[in-house]
Amino acid sequence: MDFSEELVGLFLANVPLINLVTYEEERVIRTVERINGERQAKLGVYSWDLADGFQTLVEAQQPLPKKEVTTDTLLPFLEQNAPRGSVFILKDFHHAWAQKRPYITRKLRNMAPGLRAKGQTLLLLTPTYDLPTELMDDVVVAYVPLPTEEELAGLFAEMTKDLDRAKLPPPEVRRKLVVAALGLTTNQARLAFSRVWASLERFDERGIELVTWAKRQIIRESGALEFWPAEEGEADVGGLDLLKEWLRKQEKAFSEEARIARLPYPKGVALIGIPGTGKSLTAKMVSGLWKLPLLRLDVGAVFASLLGESEANMRRAIGLAETVSPCILWIDEMDRAFAGTGANTLNSGAPTRVFGSFLTWMEERRKPVYVVATANDISGLDAALMSRFDRTFFLDLPNALERREIFTIHLKRAGIPFPERMFHLDELVDKSRGFVGREIERVVRDARFSAFDDGNRQLEQEDLIRGIAEVIPIEKSHGEVTENLRRWKTEGWASPASSEEAAVPVLRGRRIELK
Repeated sequence: MDFSEELVGLFLANVPLINLVTYEEERVIRTVERINGERQAKLGVYSWDLADGFQTLVEAQQPLPKKEVTTDTLLPFLEQNAPRGSVFILKDFHHAWAQKRPYITRKLRNMAPGLRAKGQTLLLLTPTYDLPTELMDDVVVAYVPLPTEEELAGLFAEMTKDLDRAKLPPPEVRRKLVVAALGLTTNQARLAFSRVWASLERFDERGIELVTWAKRQIIRESGALEFWPAEEGEADVGGLDLLKEWLRKQEKAFSEEARIARLPYPKGVALIGIPGTGKSLTAKMVSGLWKLPLLRLDVGAVFASLLGESEANMRRAIGLAETVSPCILWIDEMDRAFAGTGANTLNSGAPTRVFGSFLTWMEERRKPVYVVATANDISGLDAALMSRFDRTFFLDLPNALERREIFTIHLKRAGIPFPERMFHLDELVDKSRGFVGREIERVVRDARFSAFDDGNRQLEQEDLIRGIAEVIPIEKSHGEVTENLRRWKTEGWASPASSEEAAVPVLRGRRIELK
C-alpha cells in the first residue's frame, strides 16, 4: 500500500487526528488535493502555520472566517468555525507540545469525538516522531515514505517538459536518472536534476553519476546510513570460492526471470570468522558483483538519548534502504551492534526495542534489500536473528592458494602488473602460513615503505620476506581465540567459505601439485 492509498483509507475510516511524519509538506498538500479531486468530494482543504496563518487550498461550501490565530487560539477557533467535512493541514505542530503545553494535548483529546462527528480531519505534520504520551491513543501516526520511482519520473517529466528534444535523454537513460534519485525527497531530487542541467546543459548518462553523488551526500547526512560506491569486484577478493559460488546463485533471484517465476527475494547472508579474513571486503564485493548500491548501517548512530528517537532512527534507515532498493544493506560488526539484546537479555531499553524493530523487519520485509552482516563472534547474538539469514558462512585463515591470490591482488595494486614474473610467490605463500588477508596487505604495504625509504627503488623479494618476518599473525597472538571461532565451522554451525586446503591445487613453478 502506497502513501496515497493509506491516506484514503484513513479518510474513509473517519480518523480525526493523524500525525504525518515527513519533511515533505508540499507533497502531502498535493496528495490531499489529488485525493479530494479523485473522490470528487466537496471537502474544504486548508493549511495553517504559525508564520502565515491559514491558506485555503480547496474552498468548501461553507467558507472559513478570516481570523488571525496563534497556537493557543487555533484549536478553539477550529472547534467553533471549521466547516463540516474539512481537512486542516497543520504544519510544524510539534512545537505546540514541545513547549510542554498541557492545554494543547488536552484540547486535542477533547476535540476528537466532535471532529469525528463532523467528518473533520486534522493532519498534524511533523518532521520527526515526537508524539506526547497523552495522545498516543487518540492520534494515528503515519510515516510518509520517500517518493516512488513513478513519482520521481513525474517530477522529471514536469521539470523537462519545455526543453529541446535534442537535450532530453532516451527512455533507458531517463529511467536510470530517475532510479539514481530513489532515496531522495522530492525537493532533493528536484535540486539534483537541476544540478545536472546546470553542469551539463543536457541530460545524458553523465548525469547519473552526478545524481548518485548528490544522493550519497544526503544519505550520509541522514546519520545512520552511509552510501558506498560499488567498486570492489570478485577479482579484488582472494579465495572464498564456495562463498562466491553461492553468491552467484543468489544474484539470479534479482533477475526479471525470477520475478516471472515468482521466486522470493533472498534475505541475506551472515559472514563470521577470524578478524582480517575479508568479511567487510566481501560485503563490498557483493555490491560490485551484483551492481547494486551498498548502504552501510551504523547501528551506533541509530541510538539517541531522547525516548523513542532510536526506534525512529532505525525505522527511517530501513525506510530509506527500501526506497533505494534493490540494494545491499551492510551491517558491520553485528556482534557489537546487537550485543546484549534479544530474548534472553534482561535489558528492556532502547537497544532491545531497536533490535526488535530490526528483527521484525528482517522477517516481514517485501522489498529487495539484501542484508550482509559481518561478525567476529556470534555466540552472544540471539538465535532468532541468525535464523533470518539465508546462510551463515565462516571465513577461516586463507589456504595456500588463497594467500597466493591475495599477494597477487595487493602487488598489482602496488603497480606491479605481473607479480608472478617478478617474485617467487611460492616462497611468500609458504612463509606466510597462518596469515590473514589483512596481514598480507600489511606485509606488501610495509615492504613498499622500505623500498621507498631505500632510495625509492623497485620492490624486491627480500622486502616482502622481511615484512613477513616482522608480522606476528593473529593465529599466534590470539591462537586460543581463533581456535574457539573455528568451532563454528568444525561443529557444523556455519558453512565454510573456502574449499579445504587439502583439496586446493598449489602452483609450483609450472607444475600443479596437491597439498
